[in-house]
This record gives sequence, C-alpha cells and structure tokens, in this order.
Amino acid sequence: MAISYSAAAASAFIVLLTACGGGVVFVGDLPAPLPDPWSGPTRYAAYKPEAGSNMTPISVASTDGEVFLGGQKRYFQSKQGSLGFVFTAGHPWNLDGDRFSGGSEQISGNRIDFLLYADQKSRANIGNGSKNIVNPAMDFISLCAPDQQHFLINTAATRLYDSSPFLDKSLLSKRYERGTCSEEGSRRAIIFDANGGANIKNGNTIEEIFSFTELNKLAQGQSLPTSDNMGIRNMLFYQFRDANGTRLAIQELVSYPDNTKNYIRIWY
Repeated sequence: MAISYSAAAASAFIVLLTACGGGVVFVGDLPAPLPDPWSGPTRYAAYKPEAGSNMTPISVASTDGEVFLGGQKRYFQSKQGSLGFVFTAGHPWNLDGDRFSGGSEQISGNRIDFLLYADQKSRANIGNGSKNIVNPAMDFISLCAPDQQHFLINTAATRLYDSSPFLDKSLLSKRYERGTCSEEGSRRAIIFDANGGANIKNGNTIEEIFSFTELNKLAQGQSLPTSDNMGIRNMLFYQFRDANGTRLAIQELVSYPDNTKNYIRIWY
C-alpha cells in the first residue's frame, strides 16, 4: 500500500537529498552538506530500453555515492528510517519540493520499494530483499523520468541458465509509459508452477503463458517472439546470494523494429 508523505514529513530528508542535485534554493548562504556514505552495491550493470541488450557497467563511490549515469554525474543516496526506505539519484530523481510518496510491496519474500518524486512524474523502484533485513539490498534500481529511463542490476548477481529455481515462485513488476512515466495499469506478477511453466497475470487476468521449454530457451539466452509477433523477447535470470539470504530476479527486454517501443521489466 502506498504511503504519502507531506512536506513536513519530508523535511527531515530535504537537507540530505538536495546535495544530490535536487536544485532546492537554500535560505541565506548555508552550504549544501556533503552526501552520506553510500551503503549499497558499488557496481551495477546499466541498461536503457532504446539501447536493446547493450549494457554499460557503472561504479558507485562508497564515500559519497558519486556515479556517472547516462554521462551525467549524480549522487546516489538512500535512507532507511521511520518513514520507510527513501532513495534518490539526484536530478531529476530527487525528493525536494512540496511532496513525495512511496511504499513497499512484497511477494515470495522479496520487497520492492517504490517512490514517486516531487515533480509527480519521476519514479524509482528498488529491489530490497526481505522486509525483515536491516540494510536494504538494492539488488536492482529502476529509474523513470519523462525524458529517460535506466535499469540497474547489481553485478554480484549470478546468471542462471535454467528456470528450475523459480518453480512455485511469484515475482512482481511494473512498467511505466515512456515519455510520461505514468503507470501502465496494475503491477503484474509472473507466476511459476510446479511443472516449470509460468504465466503473467494482471490482477486476475492471464496475459501471457510460457511453457517449461520456452522458459528454458529464454534462460539460456535465446529469443522468443512476443505474443503479438511484433517484438522479440529476451530474459536474463538471476540469483542474489549474500548475508541477507537468497533472492531471485528476471530482467525482461522486449525489442521492436521501432526502438522507441522497446521496454524493460525487472521481475523481483
């Protein structure tokens, strides 16, 4: 369930997060404080929908969260506190302004934290492992602003080449419209059965069905046509294993002849 934060509730975070490039005007000549040390993963594989399967490795400085994303210097920041998990990647993903909202969803033991930023357009989804862990895992970071999208996977993930670890598991994902970041309906779930098949459900409606054979072709790096035969689907199957336990994820890339229609989903 989404949680809405007022400006007063957000004020505790404003000083920290404006250091990330948010653009708040300080009253007087107070200097912006330095960003806090980054506690998340230090290396990610970054993808953009229009770039297809092309990946860019990025590093996040543990001293201050400095990262170059899309050729721009940013400062990743995150906090876990009484208001829940808060993340910013600098402009335009910032928490300045009058209002922001966020919350968490869990399925199969995995937690996705989500934020709608002050411009009421830019969004972030973060895969943070079990709701019970003290330090959020940040296995993936998905960023959407009206002019750009980035999808980051922690490079500590292990690539899986068969779908058997996913039997009887369910993973969540949400897509956002390119150019607006408006929500594309409800959050989807990919639900695996005990026989190795799976289906994608939108609420109670089954949108797509995958056989065991199809899933293993995808896990092994092969492509399959989309159900409308207009696009090509690829999936990367991942496992995260660390002090916080074991978690599963899938990155789905769908490419079209017109790459402005491409999309990426991270199932977690």
